[in-house]
Amino acid sequence: MINEELTDLDRVELTKLSYEALNVGETVVVAGKRIGQLTRDVYAKDGMQAFLIENNNEITVLFKGSYGFKKGNATTWRDEWLNTNWPIFLAMLTNQRQVPSALVTASRYLNRWLEEFPDGHFYIYGHSLGAINAEYALANCHFPGRIAAAYLYEGTNIWRLLTHKERQLLAQLRGRINTYVDIYDPVTLGYTASKRMVGKLHYVDSLPMNPVKQHMWGGYRFDGNGNLLEKEVDQRFLDSSKMQQAFLSRTGRMANYLRYRRNLQADWQKESDQRAEQIREELFNHRQLQE
Repeated sequence: MINEELTDLDRVELTKLSYEALNVGETVVVAGKRIGQLTRDVYAKDGMQAFLIENNNEITVLFKGSYGFKKGNATTWRDEWLNTNWPIFLAMLTNQRQVPSALVTASRYLNRWLEEFPDGHFYIYGHSLGAINAEYALANCHFPGRIAAAYLYEGTNIWRLLTHKERQLLAQLRGRINTYVDIYDPVTLGYTASKRMVGKLHYVDSLPMNPVKQHMWGGYRFDGNGNLLEKEVDQRFLDSSKMQQAFLSRTGRMANYLRYRRNLQADWQKESDQRAEQIREELFNHRQLQE
C-alpha cells in the first residue's frame, strides 16, 4: 500500500492537494510516489467537497477544508463558514446536537464509496473543515473494517456533538485515526488529553506565527527523513484544554477565555522572539567558525 510508505511530510503535502484544482483522470503524485488516479471530484450543493483516488484496491479520499480570504468567494463563505463552521461552533457552545448538512453529505459519500469498492482499503485525509467532515463520516461509517487509516489536521473536536453510538464507533476506530493538533492554532477547539476526542492525539511541536499561517501547517516541522516533530502533552496543552472545556461548558466566563487567549498570544510572541534570537546566535557562531 503506497499510503503506508508515505512520510508525515508526504501526507501533509497530499492533504494540501485537496485545495488545488485537481482534474478527474489525472495521476496524483506526491514526492515522486504515485498515489493513484483521481476518479471522483465531488462538489455537493451544500459545499462539501471531496476527491477519490484509486490505486487498485487502495482508495484514498481527500476531504477539502475551508477556503480563506484570498481564495474564497461569496458561495464558499456561505457554504463553508455561514452554513457549516459557524453552526458547529454554536452547537458546541450550546451543547446541542445540530449537525450541518455538509457533514451528513460527507458521511453519505464515504459510505457510498465503501459500498462501491467492497475490496477497498480506505485512507482518509482532511484539514480544517475537511477534518471535521472526515470525523463525522468516520463516526457514521457502515464498514469500519475497510478503514485502513485516517489523517486529520487542524480541525475542531466534534466529540460533544456525537451520539453515544457514533462515539462507540469512533472508539473502535481510534487506533486508526491520527489527529494532529497545533496548540497555537485557534481552530483546534475542544481537544483534550483524554479519550473524549476523535482519534489519537498527535501534539505538534510547533513554532508560533500569525494565525492564518499557523492554521495552514505553518508551525509544522520535520526532520531530515520527513518525520513530523511531536511532543508529549505539556502544561500548556493541559491549560489550554481546561480553559476551552470550561468555555464550551459555559461554566467559565467569556472574558476569562478571551484573557487566556491574549496571554497565550503574548507567549507566542515571546517564544518567537526567543527562537529568532537563538537562530541569530547560531548563524553568528557559524560565521565565526568559518572565519
